[in-house]
Formats: sequence, structure tokens, C-alpha cells
Amino acid sequence: MSSRDAELLISVDRNGPASMQAQLERQLRDAIRGGMLRPGSEVPSTRDLARDLAISRPLVMEAHAQLAAEGYLALRQGAAPRVADTAPRQQIQDLPPESVLTLTFRYDFRPGIPDLASFPSARWLKAAEAALRIMAPNDFGYGQRYGVLPLRQALADYLGRVRGVSADPRQILITSGFEQTRALMARTLKRRGVTELAVEDPGYSDREVWLAAGLKLLPIAVDENGIDVAALAKSPAQAVLLTPAHQSPTGVVMSGERRLALANWLRQRNAIALEDDYDAEFRYDRAPIGALQGLAPDHVVYAGTTSKTLGPALRLGWMVAPSDLLLAFEDEMRLMDCGRGRLEQFTLAQFITSGDYDRHLRKMRALYRDRREALLAVITDELPEVKISGISAGLHANVRFPRRLDEAVISEAANKRGMGLSFLRGHYLDDAPEESTLLLSYASMPESSLRTALRTLAAIIAGN
Repeated sequence: MSSRDAELLISVDRNGPASMQAQLERQLRDAIRGGMLRPGSEVPSTRDLARDLAISRPLVMEAHAQLAAEGYLALRQGAAPRVADTAPRQQIQDLPPESVLTLTFRYDFRPGIPDLASFPSARWLKAAEAALRIMAPNDFGYGQRYGVLPLRQALADYLGRVRGVSADPRQILITSGFEQTRALMARTLKRRGVTELAVEDPGYSDREVWLAAGLKLLPIAVDENGIDVAALAKSPAQAVLLTPAHQSPTGVVMSGERRLALANWLRQRNAIALEDDYDAEFRYDRAPIGALQGLAPDHVVYAGTTSKTLGPALRLGWMVAPSDLLLAFEDEMRLMDCGRGRLEQFTLAQFITSGDYDRHLRKMRALYRDRREALLAVITDELPEVKISGISAGLHANVRFPRRLDEAVISEAANKRGMGLSFLRGHYLDDAPEESTLLLSYASMPESSLRTALRTLAAIIAGN
């Protein structure tokens, strides 16, 4: 943007007690000191500012010169005036520390982060262009807050074909991701009188949304066959949060026997399950596992997103609601916002129906399989004492040590070397096992970086 395009919220009062030049200087000075005008940003030229304020240009030139002398503006012949990089600014005090969730690392082993460098930009742009060609004027207005019909239809076809989900497009609600789906679920459960929610243990470590809704969390143990349905049946739970296709974070698959038992429990207790199918598309050494929703569609809320398949920044997710919960979810969505970005939804619909989504997933499965093999090779060489599990699918491996590590010290040392780490211990509600388990994602790093980072991490562990 050139200075002639720059607009500035500023005015002068011809009848005010201060001169117009003094008013101009004060307002520019306050805007820079207060952070409204940031270092390096352009300000209107003397000609444009004089025109916009209907004052003389020499007056504006004198004000600019004074502010330049004070170090607020940087003026160069033939260049647009800018806020000086060294301009004095008020310091904002007592800002909270940045959340670890927003930090970026050179080598990020934390689960849940796909390979962002592989986002299919060219094909996505092609889908966006196709979407713009078919969007009608009304598609750019209000309405369709629960999701545009082309995307709901595309998802109904895709989920039925690939995940065995039974759904009419009307039952599919478009969300901004699993976080919103989870919030909708929490509020809807609370409205229905549900007070106790069963969760997998270990399971998701972020539990605030359930607690904020007033739900009591009941930890149910997970073993090599998935959640312990017998223990669930003995609990007073009225609903359950599950990741049956690839349990988060252990990576186990719920067995067929457990799935049937769970479906029976849902019917007998008239309970509700929230199934997060977060990374089921990525499988390597096993046959595809269908969604639990297909066994009990009247009792399972199915959730999926593009966060692992394409990228979290799209903020696109979906939930398949049982028919008797549909209106309740729509009521909650209406209270939250006006819906997701319409262009992105039409684009995703085009991306799916063109076959590009399937092609992208096939490409990423091959890429992640190679990275998984690279991770396993280095672990075998550098950490021979560990046991590895959860690697037949998904984007991370569980690396269990035969002893308790000083996890805090190792994490701090890794962070200083630009590595993000996550341990299994933080995912338990009940007591965690004594031995330490690292959760190592292999998705976001090229193989060469993965090998380098793993060897460095092995050295850190050996030294502690």
C-alpha cells in the first residue's frame, strides 16, 4: 500500500484552543506512542493529509518535520513517510506469558501437527476458482449458517464411502473444527441434563470445555482393545468421548467385540457418544477401520476436520448429528456465531468432489509412511531399550522407556534446542504408570530433519 492509499483516523478542530499544527502533532505522536501506528507503517503524505483535513500543506510539512526531529517519523526524499523503527512507544505492562500452544519449534515432535509444507496450494486454488464460478450472489450473504449444501452433500458421500458413516446431508453441520464441535457437545449435553461424561484414560489433556459446562469427567481405562466397556457400563456415565479408530494418544484400535458392546451400552442406557475421527485416513499396516457411528447412528455424534488432512488454519470441521439432537445443536450454533466462511466451504466441496482430496490423502499416506520408517530406524539405533507402539496408523509413535525419566528437565533442555516435546503422563486423569512414554510425531519434519532431531533428543535423554 502506498502512502496515497493510506487512511488515518485523525481530525483537527479549527475552533479548538490549540493550533491545528499542534493538534496534528499531538494526535500523530499519541497514535505512535500508543501502538496504533506501528514501526515501519506508512502514514499519509503531506499532500494527502492536507487534502483530507482541508488544511494547508506547509502546516502538515512542519508537523512532519517536528515529529521527525523527535524521532517519531522517518522522512526520505521521494519516499513515503513512515513511523520510525526507533519511535518511542508506551510499554504494555503485565502481559501474560505466551501459551505453549502458540509457540513454534524448529523440530516439533508434539502430536497433532501435520506436514504444513505439503498443503496442496495449486489444487486448492483451482478448487477456489471453481467455487467462485458456481457461487450465486446469495451465497455471499447471510444464511446457511449450519453449512452450505454442496459441502454437506460432498461430505455425506465421502464419509459414507470412506468411513462407513450413515448420514443424510441435513444431519451434517459444518463447524470451525473439533474445538467448536466439542463446545457444542458440552453445551447440548448440559441442556439435556447430562452431568457425568466418561473419557478415555489416557485421553485428551485439554478438558476445560467440559468442566466449564459443569460436567464431571469419569476416567475409563484404555487397554490394547480400546476403552474398557465393562468398566464404562459400571459407571454412572450418561455420555462418552471416544477416539475408537486410533485412540488418542495410545494409538490402539477399539476391537470389534468392544465396538459391539459399546453400541449395546449406548442403546440400553440411551447414552450419547462423541466420536472424534481425528486421523483415521492415515493407516499403513492395517485394513481400514470403519467409524463407530455406522453401528449406532442414533447415539453417536461423529466429528471430523481438515486439521490433520490439510491444515488447521482452514478451520473447517463437521459433525454428524443424530436426528433427535439436530435441532439442539443448531440452537447452540445459532447462539455462537453466523457460521463458517462460505468461500472456504464451497472450495472444500469442490476439492472433495473433484477427487483431489483422495489424491492428496494417498500422497500424504506415502509421505508419512516414509517418515515413520525413518523415525523407527533412528529409535532402533539410538534408543534400543524402548518399546514402540501405536504406529500402524496416525501421525505419531508412543515410545515407552523402562524407567521414569526426569520429564520436566528433558522437555526444558529440548525446548532450548528448538524441539517441542510431549509425554503421555499429562494425558491421564487417574494415576499414570511409573515409566515414561514419549509421544513422538513424525509428520511435520522432513526425514533428514527428523533424523537430526531424534539423535539430538537421544543425547539429551542419555544425559539426564
